[in-house]
Amino acid sequence: MAGDGLFTARTSELNWKLAHKILMPAFGPQAIRDMFPAMMDILSQLILRWERFAGEEIDVCDNLTRLTLDTIALCSFNYRFNSFYQKTMHRFVDAMVNVLVESGRRTGRFSLQNTLMVSTARRYNDDIAYMHNLCDEIVKERRKHPNDINDLLNRMINGKDSETGYQLSDENIRYQMVTFLVAGHETTSGLLSFTMYYLLKNPHALQKAQAEVDQYNEITVDTLSKLKYIDAVLKETLRLQPTAPLFVLESIEDNINLPGGYEVHKSDIIIVLLSQLHRDPKVWDRPEEFLPERMLNGGFENLPSNSWKPFGNGQRGCIGRPFAWQESLLAIALILKHFNIDFVDPSYDLRIKQTLTIKPEGFKIRVQPRRRAEFSLHTNMKQSEKIFDKQTKQQSDRSHLRPMSILFGSNSGSCESFAETLASEAPLYGYNATVATLDSAVRSLSNDRPIIIITASYEGKPCENAKQFVAYLELKPKLEINYAVFGAGHHDWVNTYQKIPIYIDQMIENSGGTRIIERGIGDSAGDFYGAFEVWKENLFRILRKDTNDQNVISEEKLSIEIVNTKRNLGQITDFGIILQNKILIEANDIGPTVRHVEIKLPKGQTYRTGDYLAILPTNPIEIVYRVLKRFNLSADTHIKILSSTDTFFPTNYPVSAFDILSGYVELAQPISKKQIETLATLCKNEKEQMNLRNLGGDVYENEILTKRISILDILELYPSCELLFSQYLRMLPSLRIRQYSISSSPLWNSEVVTLTFDILNTPALSGIGQYYGVASNYLSNLKEGNQISCTVRASNVTFHPPEDTKIPIVMIAAGTGIAPFRGFIQERAAQLVCGREIGPTILYYGCRLEEDFLYANEFDRWSKLGAVQIKTVFSRQGINGKKYVQDLIWEDRDEMAKLYCNGARFYTCGSAQKLGASVKTCFIKIIAEIKQCNEEEAAKILEEISVDRFSVDVFA
Repeated sequence: MAGDGLFTARTSELNWKLAHKILMPAFGPQAIRDMFPAMMDILSQLILRWERFAGEEIDVCDNLTRLTLDTIALCSFNYRFNSFYQKTMHRFVDAMVNVLVESGRRTGRFSLQNTLMVSTARRYNDDIAYMHNLCDEIVKERRKHPNDINDLLNRMINGKDSETGYQLSDENIRYQMVTFLVAGHETTSGLLSFTMYYLLKNPHALQKAQAEVDQYNEITVDTLSKLKYIDAVLKETLRLQPTAPLFVLESIEDNINLPGGYEVHKSDIIIVLLSQLHRDPKVWDRPEEFLPERMLNGGFENLPSNSWKPFGNGQRGCIGRPFAWQESLLAIALILKHFNIDFVDPSYDLRIKQTLTIKPEGFKIRVQPRRRAEFSLHTNMKQSEKIFDKQTKQQSDRSHLRPMSILFGSNSGSCESFAETLASEAPLYGYNATVATLDSAVRSLSNDRPIIIITASYEGKPCENAKQFVAYLELKPKLEINYAVFGAGHHDWVNTYQKIPIYIDQMIENSGGTRIIERGIGDSAGDFYGAFEVWKENLFRILRKDTNDQNVISEEKLSIEIVNTKRNLGQITDFGIILQNKILIEANDIGPTVRHVEIKLPKGQTYRTGDYLAILPTNPIEIVYRVLKRFNLSADTHIKILSSTDTFFPTNYPVSAFDILSGYVELAQPISKKQIETLATLCKNEKEQMNLRNLGGDVYENEILTKRISILDILELYPSCELLFSQYLRMLPSLRIRQYSISSSPLWNSEVVTLTFDILNTPALSGIGQYYGVASNYLSNLKEGNQISCTVRASNVTFHPPEDTKIPIVMIAAGTGIAPFRGFIQERAAQLVCGREIGPTILYYGCRLEEDFLYANEFDRWSKLGAVQIKTVFSRQGINGKKYVQDLIWEDRDEMAKLYCNGARFYTCGSAQKLGASVKTCFIKIIAEIKQCNEEEAAKILEEISVDRFSVDVFA
């Protein structure tokens, strides 16, 4: 494909030396500076495109590939691919990818195989011919219509070696053009994509970079050298993800002994893996972390020689480095200046795809403009016709309403659901509300509308889509806004309960904000939805005063109407396939059924050991039929939902009532105090009405929450309650996604995950029939070949096995809490089999009986292999007073201390109330004994090491 171009020719070849001498001046400082207008030309197309697609999904690699391909073509050959004006990528890119992939495959086949694969070979040759013909046509056009542009193409056509007078042949010009078009755009688009990823994953770095670029009203060629922090960001990105991940050296000497006992002979080939070179702990402190600051204040200049080599080595180093650097600085600066950026999936964790270079796979963002894009380009632009989409039309219909911004931070979807509910009711009180993530609002909080914030904490830290916002508040910006905060959490996490909502509330007030209403507190272990309902009503009561106490839309006119046509998927749009679904343990008198499910992931998805699989289930059919019976509906009854406000239901067309109940709403959610009051007013029997009102009082927690009494339960217990089906649906929250710990390792299979879970199917505490766990029963009923709506979600950044396999790990689990640790140990066993050294790996596991030990045979095999040491305890067969895992840990406290001193990492997975709290108490006692301090001081020490050494993944 690239013949004897600069990238593929040997250094000793005449054409390599000739091209190198002729083309080097094209990448000198002045030549690169002269390319700035052309770079700005193409970047303006990207900025304008993103403005027009604000709020929609943007495929980062696709867009940045268009950018870098068009830039190298325009700057080097004065040729326009016009990629941003095409729906699909230019055919050159498709041909390039096909050739690169097939070239890699060919090296793994016998020559006879390649010969026999006729259709594959035909496409391979056709794609190469297409790229060659394109380059030949560009040269032909330039020779036919010569110009005086001092670009790369003119240098190749007209340039001569000053010593020999030789020129490049047309064939070699073609190969050089292919080389620059392929290597010149692939590496830079990879760098820009990885940079966007690392900035989003590190909000503090993003804030610093955005603050730096905001110092300048206009980005000019002279501005770029002043962008020291963005320069450091690019260098640190290339350290972690060098887009050309290796280079090759050939020994010119014989009989050399390298460290580690490797003997090298003359002409031996040595492959330098940059991912390892750039993570050498002798050079880089905390090598796995993204720390642009390490490249500042002389840090980069003082690096040991040959420790940072993303542009290759010696005279074979990248000739286009200055070009790529100017292009990258300009691209990141303009993107950050014009947009706030956010993940489409806040839990996205880096996945790599490789052709000639490496890039992130499946990386998508959303952008919101920070300002109008303005460019000083001497080009003729035809003004686009105005396009009015549904959103624009909707806005015009609500032009008389006051604006409101509702911002949420959410990992599990509850806060997002609250935000949508608030927005759907806002028009009733005179407001047109928009809903967005907190991260999307960085530096764009408006003071002309109320700002409503609904967020949770995640182990004391911001949710994935609120990290940038919290980092922004730390800069103490001036925020003269009217705001309100509702916080969600679980009171079992005593030390971090409501931590982030409290912090946001206080920081905005300190920055000049005016609180509309006191911060709301939602406890998911209590009347979670009821607390939100009360807070929401009080909020609207206050805001309504600004609209002269008039409803804009009468509640009585809200019949069932639905607006969008898609099921509320909670950002899950892909489907996996069930490969296996089997019982591990049958239900018995003391425990539920436990199942093992294998799922082929949606196309393009993979995972890390310790990640979650998020699924969108459907409600148990038994509960759906109970609802249908209560409202005298049949399974094939169709309804048409109409709504004057936004809703998660499908609207304006007939839809099955069965489908609505099974796939859109939470049916088993405990009834809130507010809903009890509403149902009481609808009871025709006075005794029932009085009894129902009493349930909303002091007995609510014991009689409703503890027994998990739902609206449906109440309707069956109080038959005189005349609730309409439309009213019932309006009371129900949208169906939430559920997350399960993945119980496998990608080293076993990177495209398949396993789940391990209890089936919740027990007599209801309410005394009415059975209580069915929504997700567990949904999963248990899936058959081999069934589709499942699912996606991988990253777990806490510390809840993964350490990259260094020699670091000791201690895992503590009970029951199905063993799920993630099956993946941990499966991974270490695979590493051991492959010859890698692994550190001590210890599992403390507890369950009721020995026969309840999940995957006992697998763990026994891994134990004999030397991959894990297993310590078990069975609560119904307690020995020597030991019944639970914390008893074993306390007995081994001296060993725990020794492991900690040796750098061990500790992981816990299980019930928050039982295992989580007990293990935490045990470790506090161990620390207190070792440090000779009281338990309060020991708890503080444990909290400090929890940052990266003590990781917990517990469930309520």
